Amino acid sequence: MRNLQLKDALHLLLRVSVGCLPFIGAGVGELLDDRSASVQITGTTVAWVVWGAVVIASFISHPITLTVLRIGTPVVAAFIVFIAVTQGSSGSQIIGAAVGIAILLLSFSAEIGGIYVQASAYGDEKRFALRPPVVLIAPVLLSVLIADLSILGLPMLVAAKNWAVAIIALIGFFISVKYLLPRIHLLSRRWLVFVPAGIVVHDEIVLSINLMIRKQDLLQMQLARDNSAAADLSALTWGVPLELSFNKPLDVSLTAIGAKHLKAVSAIHAQSVLIAASRPGSVLNAYDTKTN
Repeated sequence: MRNLQLKDALHLLLRVSVGCLPFIGAGVGELLDDRSASVQITGTTVAWVVWGAVVIASFISHPITLTVLRIGTPVVAAFIVFIAVTQGSSGSQIIGAAVGIAILLLSFSAEIGGIYVQASAYGDEKRFALRPPVVLIAPVLLSVLIADLSILGLPMLVAAKNWAVAIIALIGFFISVKYLLPRIHLLSRRWLVFVPAGIVVHDEIVLSINLMIRKQDLLQMQLARDNSAAADLSALTWGVPLELSFNKPLDVSLTAIGAKHLKAVSAIHAQSVLIAASRPGSVLNAYDTKTN
């Protein structure tokens, strides 16, 4: 109950902080004072669109809006901090920068991620978000940077009639929509699910097919031991993973990333596996409640 209250409080804080942005960032238009009217109008429109997208994402909980939130809030935070640094760092601008950073941190928190993941659950499902593999963090950050720069920069470059760079931005826009954004979204679609029949591991980055663990096949769930020999489906991440032990070996189908990490071909037989939940304590509490 306390954890639920914390999640609700953080979600409310995120919504209030996002709602404050138009007021604390009212001087954004000053950055484009020396530009043409078309650039000013386009820049202002883009800023409002980004803010609107983040507002919608903060009020509608779903894995898709979680991706929108985590792509949009870095833009918001970077823009507001840039204004604070370049426009004299007045009191209101410093407060604005602090709010922007707070929004960024909240949007990437495990508690907010858990709310958005659970929002898409069916019936009696209880979903828990998984931590991202460390090896993917740098490529994802680069992909987000490319997507943000190309998508937001394209209309600005067209308004400025900078056609040569606009063509490059258009190519980046196509690559982002076609390839980068769908792959970034996979990080919002990774979860451990408690269902009436057992547990499901849904992870399209590591698993080619969901790992379905029937209630009668699950022997134990606990925090992983230091010398655990379990198959590591976390693909290496921070924190202590959960170790799930089975009564008999289960078939685990792997993606290319999962196979490379486990030094396998396309599937393994595992007596136990490691899963890196964002909040392992919450998972163990749910497991204890389900089994008792």
